[in-house]
Amino acid sequence: MSPPAHPTQPKSVPVAALLGAAKEAFGAEFDARIKASAMSTLSLAHAHNVLRHLGNGPLRASAIVGQCGVTKQAVSQQIAHLQRNGYVRTLPDPDDQRARLIELTECGHAAQLLVKQLFADIEREWTERIGKQQMATLREALAVIGADHMPEGCG
Repeated sequence: MSPPAHPTQPKSVPVAALLGAAKEAFGAEFDARIKASAMSTLSLAHAHNVLRHLGNGPLRASAIVGQCGVTKQAVSQQIAHLQRNGYVRTLPDPDDQRARLIELTECGHAAQLLVKQLFADIEREWTERIGKQQMATLREALAVIGADHMPEGCG
């Protein structure tokens, strides 16, 4: 996406608003690209809340809820959507026959690769837009600020 013709002076905007706007810009760019792909039924929420947690093998839905910080109902709806669209499947938990495990299908593994590629593409384009040094500075500053709140599996 191209920047606005008359950008607001960043010094007059609260940092929280700038971070929110950047997150919104990323989400909009990701969603546009995923909708144009063969995996158009995915969203950034599916990738963030469910898919990224399954890369190391099957998990119970309750474990996914504990890792992503959204409600059990939201995760259940996302898992159902991903299952209907062939990205995940459920199987019995060998340790507890009452419980079910969620596992990526072959399509789900491909979705993870696509998501990683889209993330890298957007970041590369943002780096071209603001420059390597500014991106490195931005990355370092955000890493320091968010160090105590980084989700598992990042980094």
